[in-house]
Amino acid sequence: MTEPSTPALKELFNVDRLHHIASEMTAVYPAFDAKGFLAHATAGLAQLSVMQRMARVSESLHAVIPLDYAQTLDLLHALAPRINSGFVSLFLPHFVAHYGLGDFKRSMAALKYFTTFGSAEFAIRPFLLHDFPRTLAVMQTWSLDDNEHVRRLASEGSRPRLPWSFRLADVQANPELCASILDNLKADPSLYVRKSVANHLNDITKDHPDWVLTLIEGWSLDNPHTAWIARHALRTTPAH
Repeated sequence: MTEPSTPALKELFNVDRLHHIASEMTAVYPAFDAKGFLAHATAGLAQLSVMQRMARVSESLHAVIPLDYAQTLDLLHALAPRINSGFVSLFLPHFVAHYGLGDFKRSMAALKYFTTFGSAEFAIRPFLLHDFPRTLAVMQTWSLDDNEHVRRLASEGSRPRLPWSFRLADVQANPELCASILDNLKADPSLYVRKSVANHLNDITKDHPDWVLTLIEGWSLDNPHTAWIARHALRTTPAH
């Protein structure tokens, strides 16, 4: 897993932002130990990368909130719309991925909710590793959701070569596993979703270019949304 080293990006999780999170958490949970949270979250902050800082927020909340997983999720549900940055809100699904693997149904509902504030593409992947068939079945239903953020999560979260994350070996070996998700989204009206589908397909071209060509040949390119996806999916494939 690699991530960019741009200083400005990691400064999204600076001390001021941590104070913002502490303040908003206190607003929804007056008993919140803001002082303990800030001490935990700021320790060695300068040396942490952007994704390490994001994880630190999640870990710091877990360290100071003396409630069980379900109760803490209720608080994070209330916190989510109060966070003033979509990227910063990634700590919410991170919490689910790290502390909710044993509570599948509740965690899936939480990721579906939290993704609408930023993205849960990284957080869904531990669930795919833990229980691939069950998680993929949920993601297939998400690909038909009314919300574009949820539909995008179905495609982006199942990408075989998602940047900043580990590869999904099963999907990399057999792209057919996600074919129904891609088919459901092949003419999506949302550019946000279409970009994800094109990138998912482009990932597959690195290992199975013929599979992608065959899939696209079966689609009607009369629909401009589908044609856009096909063009961008094949952008790195020679002689397409």
